[in-house]
Amino acid sequence: MTWIHYIIIYCVVSAVLFLCLRLYNRNNEQRSNKFGIKEWAVLIFMAPIFIVTSPIWLTYILITDFRDKRANKKREMEEERKDNELKAKIGLRPDENYLCFSRMGGAGAIECMECGYKEKITSFTHGAYSCTIGRQCPNCHAFVYEHNESEHYHTFGKADEDFVCKHCGTVIRKKEEDILKGNDDPLFCPKCHSPRLRYHMHYIT
Repeated sequence: MTWIHYIIIYCVVSAVLFLCLRLYNRNNEQRSNKFGIKEWAVLIFMAPIFIVTSPIWLTYILITDFRDKRANKKREMEEERKDNELKAKIGLRPDENYLCFSRMGGAGAIECMECGYKEKITSFTHGAYSCTIGRQCPNCHAFVYEHNESEHYHTFGKADEDFVCKHCGTVIRKKEEDILKGNDDPLFCPKCHSPRLRYHMHYIT
């Protein structure tokens, strides 16, 4: 929340407190409509406290808000730097984007913008007690699929055994690793190994 939200909350709470005290005094035995003792007590004892402390908590709110914005901007810049380094490593410009399974969903087809290669793939689909998770072998770049079955709906964690590429035998994920490991890794064309891929989603679950 920003400092404006805190000021609004303060004004609302003060107004509610004043109205509650006002109603209490109107319903007391004297049935008086005059400014009551409790209302005077609030003004005498609480108002100075708010006046004295308001610069402190307002300053604190402004400093905290500035610090949070600065930290968020620093984190975003660091993430952008790492992303640009990864793009440069795989041969992409900073203005280009790469595909990864975490940015895709359901099932569809990938198309290479370099060589025109096309293949139907599954990114992520789920049923009542199982999930199909898309993988790409880091060795032969073949697309394979891991089936995660669990007694608990959408339980992600470690698996009972290593997941191995059925084409070349490469261990894609060890059993002690999370089943979503590699979900953010860039995908490559199985034919020309280009990262310039386009994904056409056919359906999502």
